[in-house]
Amino acid sequence: MMLREEERRHTETVTLSGRMSDRLVRPDIRDEFGLETMDMNMGPQHPSMHGLLRLILELDGETIVRCDPVMGYLHRCQEKIAENRLYPAVIPLTDRLDYLANIHNEHGYCMAVEDLMDVEVPPRAEAIRVLMSELMRLASHIPSIGFLLLELGAFTPILYGFRERERIQDIFEAITGARMMFHYIRIGGVKADLPEGMEERIWNYIESLEASFKRDFIDLIEGNEIFVARTRGVGKITPQKALEIGLTGPPLRCTGVDFDVRRDYPYSWYPNVEFDVVTDEAGDVEASYRVRVRECYQSMRIIKQVLEKMPEGEVMADLGRRLRPPEGEGFGRVESPRGEFAVHVVSDGTDVPYRVHYRDPSFVNMQMLQEIVPGHYLPDIMPIMGLIDPVSGGWDK
Repeated sequence: MMLREEERRHTETVTLSGRMSDRLVRPDIRDEFGLETMDMNMGPQHPSMHGLLRLILELDGETIVRCDPVMGYLHRCQEKIAENRLYPAVIPLTDRLDYLANIHNEHGYCMAVEDLMDVEVPPRAEAIRVLMSELMRLASHIPSIGFLLLELGAFTPILYGFRERERIQDIFEAITGARMMFHYIRIGGVKADLPEGMEERIWNYIESLEASFKRDFIDLIEGNEIFVARTRGVGKITPQKALEIGLTGPPLRCTGVDFDVRRDYPYSWYPNVEFDVVTDEAGDVEASYRVRVRECYQSMRIIKQVLEKMPEGEVMADLGRRLRPPEGEGFGRVESPRGEFAVHVVSDGTDVPYRVHYRDPSFVNMQMLQEIVPGHYLPDIMPIMGLIDPVSGGWDK
């Protein structure tokens, strides 16, 4: 009876992914030939790993029986440190969370404090926040497409990806003075208005990106025989399981679940622009690639609308130099490139937060590894990481 129960649990685990090996689902074959499973460490430092991550793998030949992710190698006590800093001084720390979505981190935290203080942000500042957020989404999605292909052995797409990211970082540098840790969004608005001529410069860049995007990131990749063989049916997850785990962002939308914080919980300047929430039905690595590609087009569409409708006026509310929010709680949520980034801030009436909590999408989305990796071959792990597209600064926070 014990053996049958073990076989049943074994079979349930591997069938979650939809890919099974005969040796895996029939342990008696292993026993007949005296074969054993083998434990293997992948990481925490690995050439193709997304940051410091250790995966403890149990292998049956090349087939993965069990996958236990071990996180925490980049833990920096971000939430505890925030309890000892003035409210505005927490913003630079949020840049160090998901370092491919810095603007979204700043935006989520500032929204939580503004909710706590009931602040009205000037319309022009809100429009600039959305403009910067969508540029940030492009600067994250485009390299992630390149990284996925790099992990499959194709080198050219990552070069195109970093070419576009560099161009966007040049725009960020001209606006914020920094190329990565921006500290641009402030409680009550943004640090400074757009420099003269910047709107035209961004418009010209988006026009050039639209002209080259299909050639560099779709024609080069879609339908490629190797790309299809390595991604179709790999990392497949059902919408029900995705919702149970709490996935958000492209890993959720590629299963067909139509959820996007920008539309379902409208914030900032998003109610003033039109865009589509992109979904796919396949729920595998190939589907996640298609979702990110189409979301890039939606970001370009949003950026153009913001530039066309950009309001005039101030970019910062008058809040005084020392912030002392009343006792209470504030909450902010944004749609980052990796999913829902949410911040919960509690105030005890002093000038430092009593409690700050981050809900980072990388941390939540990583929970799917234990569910979908078993049953796949060892080389499938990297494409699956490309589906999740996690950032270690986010999951370790």
